[in-house]
Amino acid sequence: MTEGDAAAVAMLPLLLLTLAPAPELQVGTPIPALHQQLLRQGWQLSPEALDARPVDPRSRELKRQLPSLLACSGTGAGFCAFEYVRAGEHLRLVAQGAGPLLRWQLGDVWSGRGVTP
Repeated sequence: MTEGDAAAVAMLPLLLLTLAPAPELQVGTPIPALHQQLLRQGWQLSPEALDARPVDPRSRELKRQLPSLLACSGTGAGFCAFEYVRAGEHLRLVAQGAGPLLRWQLGDVWSGRGVTP
C-alpha cells in the first residue's frame, strides 16, 4: 500500500460521516429517544453542550440524563436547547425539558413547530 493509499483509507470514516444523510427529525419525538438515535448516527455532543453548566436543580438533573443540554429558559414553558455536531454540521433541538421535540436548527435552517417557511 502506498502512502497515498494509506491516507485515503484513513480519511474514509470522515468521508462516510460527511456523506451521512441529515437526521430524520419529527415534531413529537421524545428527546431521550432522539438523543440515542443521533449518537448512533455519529452525532456528538457539541463543545458548547460539553461546557454548559446549568445553575438550577431541574436543569442540572436534566443535564445528567441528557448531556447535550445547552440551557433551559427559567420562566414560561421551560424550553430547553440541546446541541450536537457531526462532520462540521451543527444541530440544535428545542423541547420542553425532556419532552417531545418541538423544533430544530440544522446549520442556519430552522424547522418544526412554530417555524414558518
